[in-house]
Amino acid sequence: MNSLGNILAVFAGGGLGAVLRYLTGMYLVSTRFGSAPATLCVNVIASFILGFAFGYFVLKPDIPPQVKLFITCGFCGGLSTFSTFALESLRMFETSETITAIVYIGLSVLLCILAAAAGVFAGKML
Repeated sequence: MNSLGNILAVFAGGGLGAVLRYLTGMYLVSTRFGSAPATLCVNVIASFILGFAFGYFVLKPDIPPQVKLFITCGFCGGLSTFSTFALESLRMFETSETITAIVYIGLSVLLCILAAAAGVFAGKML
């Protein structure tokens, strides 16, 4: 039963994260920002949440594994989208938006690492 509970936790969290990613993309595309900022936004948010969860879970080892899996592998995995980031970067290079692509890649890496670090710090503060 424990394995089934873990699978269901990842499934539920992943579905929720994916829906939030979709809604974020729809909102930002409808405001003329395009898909790249939406991907950057959800990747930074997911990095912060994952960092926060990691920092918090270190201090709270008694939290059930299903809760940890729901948030980390499920929700953050469904919310963040590295494959979309990779494709968007490639498409920018293909359309001669080289500077935009380099800035996007640099911002994505830097902001996601900073967000994860901030999340770990915040999670340990609780």
